[in-house]
Amino acid sequence: MDDLGWRSVLFVPASRPDRFDKALAAGADAVCVDLEDAVAPAHKQDARAAAMRFLAGGGNGGSGGPDRVIRINTPRSVAGMRDALALIEARPSGGTVVVPKIDSPEEVGWVDQLLTEAGLDLRLVAQIETLRGVDQAAAITAASRRVSAVMFGGLDLAAELGVPASWDGLLHGRSRVVHAAARAGIPAIDMPFVEVRDADGCRAEAQRTLALGFTAKMAIHPSQVPTINDAYTPTPDEVAQAERIVTAWKDAPDGVIQLDGKMVERPIVLAMRRTLARAQAPERASTSTRHGDVA
Repeated sequence: MDDLGWRSVLFVPASRPDRFDKALAAGADAVCVDLEDAVAPAHKQDARAAAMRFLAGGGNGGSGGPDRVIRINTPRSVAGMRDALALIEARPSGGTVVVPKIDSPEEVGWVDQLLTEAGLDLRLVAQIETLRGVDQAAAITAASRRVSAVMFGGLDLAAELGVPASWDGLLHGRSRVVHAAARAGIPAIDMPFVEVRDADGCRAEAQRTLALGFTAKMAIHPSQVPTINDAYTPTPDEVAQAERIVTAWKDAPDGVIQLDGKMVERPIVLAMRRTLARAQAPERASTSTRHGDVA
């Protein structure tokens, strides 16, 4: 499947359909309607119906708007099984499904098999946020061709570790997840920055995770979207270099090229393709100028 090219993924509770249009207009590359942590058990049934209507409304962003995504409950739960059944019954023509709290590649395979049997063309994003999931990260990202990205869920991981959700406490988990994504040739999406009013802190964390290998970040409020988009938008020089490498690679007979005195192999080309995908991300926020002010 094509590279997602996301920089920002804005989450909105599935129990608040009144917020869906505002979320879609916030400038995020993807909007994720959440059926999991954001929805109380008593409200999941109504929220599930709203989420299916949302997903059916736009597919994979083909209308030029942000990609439409839903996060289901873990497939190890009754709620997750009901979410999967609702997807099969709703039969959306496209879109992306985030599967949270994945502990093993078998869970990915189970969801993949259900969607395949139902004939549904849906992408999967594997959310890794448990100790077992971190240990199995490489196998999880390689478990299905549907897995188009991996998400790092640091808040749940910190709780399981018994540490604050700080940079130092989560650095090992972040690194394991981003390494697994790189091996699979898919993007890695970082956890949300929880201090909604601290734009400088959000920008700083996004820049640190970009240096670590992440190419996108979750947002929990529309005000965070321009900051995140700005941090993950490639500079013109980065885009020009990526275009040079990708173009030169097309003419490489042996799968290895030398450019500017450096050896270039497939992993570097994959990274350059992700850079170009982020540069072409849909619905860029009007304030996203990389070096300009962000409101």
